[in-house]
Amino acid sequence: MKVTYTGGNGEFSAADQTRLEAKLAKLGKMIDKKGEKDGHVIFMSERRGKKAEITLNHMQHSFVAAGAGPAFLPAVAAAVAKLEKQIGKVAAKRRDGKRNGLKPAVVAAAAAVRPTPVPSGPRLYEAKVSKKPMNVDEAVLVSIRKKVTYVAFRDADTGGISIVIQRGDGNFDVVRG
Repeated sequence: MKVTYTGGNGEFSAADQTRLEAKLAKLGKMIDKKGEKDGHVIFMSERRGKKAEITLNHMQHSFVAAGAGPAFLPAVAAAVAKLEKQIGKVAAKRRDGKRNGLKPAVVAAAAAVRPTPVPSGPRLYEAKVSKKPMNVDEAVLVSIRKKVTYVAFRDADTGGISIVIQRGDGNFDVVRG
């Protein structure tokens, strides 16, 4: 891997450079097994410490990590740790082989299961009707207590079957039959 250094004013020793280049070469192998990568390391001295920024470009991915510390070596170590996380995530995505947000195992399982035929007519829902006659207020209380969206009941006022339906905004509708 070709590494370009910017800044630092000679505070990063040659031994530290060789160790950093070895780590970056290892990260380059994690990205792709073949080909040469380019790395750019930027050293910045600030008032209260040192900063290091490492940039690796590979195909459509640009990996950038920054680290800070009292000296350049801890700052570079923090940046390399962040790069390892980024590259590990991209490698896991590539390894899992997700396509359009689905894993291959999910697609294969969906293809193996035959879908049930959908009836072409209207859908009918069966509701249990309360045997005890109620008025609308009691039906609303039952709906709230049981946390259901509708209650079918025998209306005490009319003697017919009525339904109380809870709307999305929290209000109730009554359908009298």
